[in-house]
Order: sequence, then C-alpha cells, then structure tokens
Amino acid sequence: CGCEMPLARSFTLSKKKGNEHHVELEIQGNQIQYHVKPGIAKKIEGTVNRKGATCPCCGAPVGFEYIRNEAKASRMKATMIAIVTESQTGRIYLDPDSLQFQSADIPVPEDIIYTDLPEKALGFRTQAYGMVRHQDLFSNRQLTALTTFSDLVVEAQQKAYEDAVMAGIADDDIGLDAGGSGAKAYGEAIGVYLAFLIDKLADYNSSICSWNSAGEKMRQTFARQAIPMVWDYAESNLFCHSSGSYHNMLEWVYKCIYNSPIADAGEVKQWDATKDNGLRSIMISTDPPYYDNIGYADLSDFFYVWMRRSLRYTYPNLFSTMLVPKVEELIATPYRFDGSKEKARDFFEDGMLRTFSQVHKYTREDIPVTIYYAFKQSETNAEDENDTDVTTVVTASTGWETMLSAVIQAGFAITGTWPIRTEMSSRAIAQGANALASSIVLVCRKRHPSASFVTRKDFLATLRRELKPALVQLQHANIAPVDLAQSAIGPGMAVYSRNGKVLDADGTPMSVRSALQIINQLVDEFFNEQEGDLDSESRFCVELFSQVAFNPIKYGIAEVLATAKSISISKLAQAGVLTSSKGSVQLSCRDDLQEFSVMNSNVTWLVTQQITKAFEKHGIDGATKILARVTGPMAENAKALAYRLYTIAERKGWATEAYAYNVLVSSWMDIQQGATNQVEYKAGELQFE
Repeated sequence: CGCEMPLARSFTLSKKKGNEHHVELEIQGNQIQYHVKPGIAKKIEGTVNRKGATCPCCGAPVGFEYIRNEAKASRMKATMIAIVTESQTGRIYLDPDSLQFQSADIPVPEDIIYTDLPEKALGFRTQAYGMVRHQDLFSNRQLTALTTFSDLVVEAQQKAYEDAVMAGIADDDIGLDAGGSGAKAYGEAIGVYLAFLIDKLADYNSSICSWNSAGEKMRQTFARQAIPMVWDYAESNLFCHSSGSYHNMLEWVYKCIYNSPIADAGEVKQWDATKDNGLRSIMISTDPPYYDNIGYADLSDFFYVWMRRSLRYTYPNLFSTMLVPKVEELIATPYRFDGSKEKARDFFEDGMLRTFSQVHKYTREDIPVTIYYAFKQSETNAEDENDTDVTTVVTASTGWETMLSAVIQAGFAITGTWPIRTEMSSRAIAQGANALASSIVLVCRKRHPSASFVTRKDFLATLRRELKPALVQLQHANIAPVDLAQSAIGPGMAVYSRNGKVLDADGTPMSVRSALQIINQLVDEFFNEQEGDLDSESRFCVELFSQVAFNPIKYGIAEVLATAKSISISKLAQAGVLTSSKGSVQLSCRDDLQEFSVMNSNVTWLVTQQITKAFEKHGIDGATKILARVTGPMAENAKALAYRLYTIAERKGWATEAYAYNVLVSSWMDIQQGATNQVEYKAGELQFE
C-alpha cells in the first residue's frame, strides 16, 4: 500500500492495574502518527512476530527476508512513539513533542570506535539487519553520552591524583599497571571504578534494551547472554533516577565496592587453564564453558570497547588490542574453524581434557573439586523430532558428555551432583520456558589408582541398587523437577566413574554417552514405578494426559484404556475428573474443576490438579488449604504425580504444563509446612474445647 511500516513487537506501554496505557496508530496517507492512549491495546498488539511483520495499514504480510534486505540497504530507521516520565504517583505516558524529537535528532559523535561485530557468533542476531558494528547497537544520543562519560574518566583520574597529592599521598609516579600504590595509582584506581560505571551505563543504554510493560521499567541489554534483534527499544534518560540513569548505575558500583571484603590481601592471576600454573595442594571450584552455548569473548566486546576507551592509558598492555582475543577461548564455535563442527568439537574436547588433567595435579586429596554447570541435557526423539506423540529418549548433550568425559579421563570420580539456586527470579525468561533454575554442582574426588575394571552387567546391577534410593532422597529434598534429571547424574555417574573402566559385552569401554543414556532410562523407570503405585483412576488419567493432555480423545479409545484398568468413565465424569459427550472424552481443565471435596480425595490425579490450580490462583496459601484437608500418604502421592506429569509435559514440549508442575514441586516444602501448621492449629482448637 506504500505506507511506512512500523516494526514493533508490542504497542503496550503499561499493564500495571489502574495505569494501563498503549500506543495507538493514526494512519494519514502513507505516514503514521503515534498517540498514547489509556487502556490495553486492542486494535493491534504489535506488527512483528516470529513469522515476520504485518502492515498495519493494509494487512499485507512481510517476510523477514524483505525486512533484512531493506535494513541492509540502510532503509530502516527509528522513531519515537512515546515518552515515559516520572511523577510522585508513578509513571506518566505522553506523546512525544517536537522538543523531544529535536533532542534525539543528533549526529554520530566524530570520535567513535569503529569496531566490527563478528560475522557469525553465538547469540548474535543484529548483523542480519545491517547492524554490523558495535556503534550500530546504540542510538546517536546514546553514543554521544557514552563517549562523553568515557572521555571524562581520564579527567576524573587526573583530579583524583591531584587530590591525593594535596592529601599527602606519596607522588612516586608509578601507576597501577606497574604495581604502584602512590598518588598516581590512587587516581587510576578511581578511574577503574568509573570504567565499571560506564559499562553499567552501556548495558542499560543501547538499542537492545526493551521495555517491560508489566513492571514499567527497562530491561538491560544483557537480560540473557545474547544480542538479539529488538524491534521496539527503550532509551533511558541518564540524568533521572530511574532504570539506566547515571545515579542508579553509580549506586550499583558503589555498593559492590563498599561490600567487597578488604580485610585480607589476595592475589589474582590470569592463566591459560590448559597449562600448568605451578599451584599444588589447593581447593578448586570452577565454572567451565558450556560447549557451544555461550560465546563469552564475542559478547564481552560490547563492554570491552568502552572500557578500553576509558582505561587504555591506565593499562596499555591489557588494552593493546582493539577487541578481545578469541583464538584460545575454550568453546566449540564452528565459525572459528571455517565452519567445521568436527574441528570445533575436537578443539573443545582436547582443551577440556588438558584443563582437568591440570586440575587433577593442583587439587588436594582430602578436598573435593566442585564444578558448576548450568547447561541442560538435550532431548532427542527416538523416531521423529517433529512428532510430539512419539516417545522421546533423553540423551546427554555434547557439552555434558564432553565435560564429564574430560573429568573422568583426567582421573576424577564423580561423587555427587546437587542443584544450587543461582538464578535471579527476575531474569528474562518467559513463563512456561523449560530452563534450569539452578546451577548443577558436580562434586569430584581423585579416583583411587587401584580402581578396577567392571563389566556392563555389574555396572547395571550396582546402578539399579544405588540409583533408586538416591532419587527418593532427591525428591524428599524437594529438588525441582526441571533440575532432577541433572541431579540424578551424580549418583549414576558415581557408579560409573568410581571404576577404572566399564566394559561392554564386546570388551570395549562403555562411553560416557552410553552411561548417561542408561542412567536416564533408569530414571524413567523410577517414575514409571511410582505411577504403578497410583490408584487405577489416576493411572488412567496419566495415560490419557500423556496422549492428548487436556484435549478430547475418541470415546472408543478412552473406553479401551478404562477397561484395561477396570474403571468407569461415567464415575470419573460424575467426580468431575473428566467430561464425556458426543463421542469424545476429555480430562477436565483445572479452571473447570469443581470446588475441592474430601469425598474425592482418594483420586491422586484430582488432588494433584486441585493443588496445582490453587497454587496457580492463590500461591502457597491456596495450595496449603487443599493439602491440609488431605489425609494419609496422599500428600506424597500427589507430589510424586506432579514429578511424573512434569516429565511427560517436558518431553512433549508442553511448556505451560511443565512450568505449572515444576513451580509447584519447588514450593512443596513451604506448602507442606503450611498444611502441617493448619492441622496442628485445628487439633489445638479441638483440645481446648
């Protein structure tokens, strides 16, 4: 239609109750005017989704290939669509006026850093849209602010140096780079802290910063370890007191410095992990790279270019290169090996083995090595990756396999794994996303030199004997379902790695991948056994859920399943577990469940769904009220079923369902404690009467 096309993921400015606002589009010929209106956007939520864009004027679909070509031809620009202001009563949303447009319309600073983004790198998406240099990640106004602040670091260092001399600190003319501790080093140290401030400002002042309409605040550039394409971005006012401001960022840096322990002297050295650094008999706790998951060196250039501008005279050797060195970074990135995945894999495997061989030399015999790892196992489909009805088989990711292989080959035995809560609840991840909430910590000790070989048969027998009680312990410890598969690696790999080798039937050593597949199969068997302990009605519901979730299924198929378990579909319908009509059967969605009744508390499926519903609606308090009315072993049965349902949903890719059961189990300890307190309170009342 010839109209200009806004590319925006969302036109919603605020979802906060009582202060809902959105941007409304007014089309005038081939131009669009943007106006802030109260309420949630109803006419158009956004113009860009995962499939492409849609013209708001004529509704024509526009593919990403066209958008990318236009962007590379420099025909993509930015325009202001709303202003967010501060007030004593909260956020105020306004139309941008001519003064705001003029203040944003400034040229690129002359003395800007012309450094290129990597052509291909993990987590980068902007290059496909013509944003190929670091400066392209910032608006002209942001570039002007950041270059100004960076250049002022040198002036601040000089002022701090002069103040130090005036205060009587020795003027020995020795800087930080040479190990100085006099006035010059003092002034340069102030500059280092200010460089941290500049990098914090850069994180909150780029065109990758999106707007959080629910929280009415900005998201920083690195909400995750990637530089994605952001269609509608938020630009902070550096001189306000909200997100991204100089004042807020300075406060962050100040708090970190103020709370850093300074009572004792420490020594820090940078060393190639694959080479011997001479240390012996020490304690080691490490967080290794995650195969091909995150390209830290490429991502760190985002901060490095600004830090180098601020500190290149303070540390001339450290900042001698325009960008971060990358050749020795221990990750499997094919683009650094002419696109060869095999060479990238070999580089990573060799480097990991050499690294943990050095770790084996360093560590003490009586102290375990702890290795943090926050990278999920992957799932591969047994038959068809696109068919959600096909049973899946969990395998180890290449990253997990390589890391475990290196640890074991280096001479360590894995004695346990345990999840440690390391992720902030506010991190940018969609509800329902299947992601580790924790880092999994591997606990390793040096394997005894006399460790003997065992057969596959002996390995399986020992694994079956030791894995089940370990899984029961993990469940009792309220390990979140999303973390359980990783945690189960510990007791499983403990059996595998304590031996010199595990020999298959043909006499060849069993690989780590094969061992992980066996461990995961036994974990599945464990949950299947727990399902066998359920009442027949619940086992029927689990079977139905695993096939179609809460969608309808033909009555004939459901009847066959019900007959096999000797249950009545009509009785389940009367209890509200399911609905049966017009030749189909459908499990009742949680929103459609009747109010919880003790009369139906003998059906574990129904109890679990009622607790899940109450938790979704009213949090821990809601779930507590249901659980307090449940008697006998039903509480543990409901928890075990939640684990099972999470596993099914996660395998099927039903993210929302998986999320519901995962957060329920994660909070189970608090729910159970609340239920216990309620029961004790009621007992006390009866005794008093």
